[in-house]
Amino acid sequence: MLSDTVAEDVPFTELPYDEQYRLLPLRPPSRRWRLSKFLLLVLWLLPFGIASLVALPIIDPETGWRLIHLGGPKVTDAIPGTERELQDEIAKGVLDVEAKNRAEEEARRKAAASAGTADGTSPDALGDLPPGIADLTGNGANGTGENAGKEAIAPGGPSPEELAAMAADGEFDVKIEADPLRPAPIPGLDEEGSFGRVPRIADDGTTPAQAYARPFTLEPDQPYVAVIVTGLGLNADRTNKAIEDLPLNISLGLSPYAENLPKTLARARMVGHEVFLQLPMEPDDFPLSDPGPRALMTSLPEGENLVRLEWLLARFPGYVGVVGHLGSKFANLDSSIRPVIDFLDKTGLMYIDGSNTGMVSLAAQLAANVEEPNAIVDFNIDTVPSRRAIDAQLSALVNKAKTEGFAIGLAQSYPVTIQRLRNWAQRLERQGVKLAPVSALASKQVKPQSPQEAAAAQRMNQTTENAGKGDSAPTNADATEETIEGN
Repeated sequence: MLSDTVAEDVPFTELPYDEQYRLLPLRPPSRRWRLSKFLLLVLWLLPFGIASLVALPIIDPETGWRLIHLGGPKVTDAIPGTERELQDEIAKGVLDVEAKNRAEEEARRKAAASAGTADGTSPDALGDLPPGIADLTGNGANGTGENAGKEAIAPGGPSPEELAAMAADGEFDVKIEADPLRPAPIPGLDEEGSFGRVPRIADDGTTPAQAYARPFTLEPDQPYVAVIVTGLGLNADRTNKAIEDLPLNISLGLSPYAENLPKTLARARMVGHEVFLQLPMEPDDFPLSDPGPRALMTSLPEGENLVRLEWLLARFPGYVGVVGHLGSKFANLDSSIRPVIDFLDKTGLMYIDGSNTGMVSLAAQLAANVEEPNAIVDFNIDTVPSRRAIDAQLSALVNKAKTEGFAIGLAQSYPVTIQRLRNWAQRLERQGVKLAPVSALASKQVKPQSPQEAAAAQRMNQTTENAGKGDSAPTNADATEETIEGN
């Protein structure tokens, strides 16, 4: 280091670099300096951020799915019954209509009370009857006599004779009497899994499908209908309404995405309803119809789907089986659905296919082949959630039962659906048809294939899948030879 005296005699540019740096005046950092440092820091951290975003869907698929879809268009809101928001929107519209109907009925009752009745009957005697029945007596606000009563009946509703009979019997106001089932879980019918307790077959051979089903005895030559109401658990009011107001032989399907599922199942079984678990699976129009997070997807490997299946089965104990929700694509792809059916068969659960209305899906056929309790849905009752459409589907359900001996319907938990189901069930036996739990009609719709037919069908399915993936498919001669050998 040079002394200050010598440094004054030497030109600045000839001084050593460390001495020049020491003699430079200090300046505060400029805005450009700060910006450059910030950009350098961002560029240094950028690779770590990109790596985290790429790894997130792999580490936690559910969080990754929500992050990727964040801010995207909610196209699923336009598909009935696929999202909780849509169900709430439809329920709100139905409740608004019901509120309007109640207001109109109250206005008619007040007008009838002020004007009096033509036959001397007190209007208070008709106050407990539902809309339509009181008007049959000729005391409606729109007129008097027989014609006025007929005009008050909604299109598609029961005949005046039926309504009069119901009013006489008091069936509309009969409260559903509880017939409690055994509390769940039953010891020995579950075991510890990766995500909680999952069903299993007991050591004595008892299956959950047998132990948790509502007891019911079928009579020979008697037509039966069964109905399962799904989407329960997401809305507390509709769930309570379904449990308390629906006949006990109507089965209930709980959504795996609901909260307090064990508590909801306990209430349902305490009243007397058997319960199923909704199994979300990929539909044909995915992603327009989205079954939800952790759904079973054809794009996932077998191991990932089985992990998701175990998570779904561990949501709550005490259900009879699973009901396929959407799933028209997944339930008909051999490589995807076969491991799932094998897993469900080992756990002793019943499988209800609700994805192919009135048709035998591959999933239902595989369940029948391994002698797993199974059923297929013949009618979606409330695809259009209106009174007229629901009544038409229920009428078709009854007609099919009269023709073939039995029929199964599936419905959502809309308020209008619950109301129409209750009224329909109360006059069902007048039509010569009885209501049965879905479990009572197990294994009556799909005929099992012989081992040769099942093997030939599996080879055909694999060939079709390979052709769809672009793999080399066997020639027609080879396929014919395999089929002959299989038969």
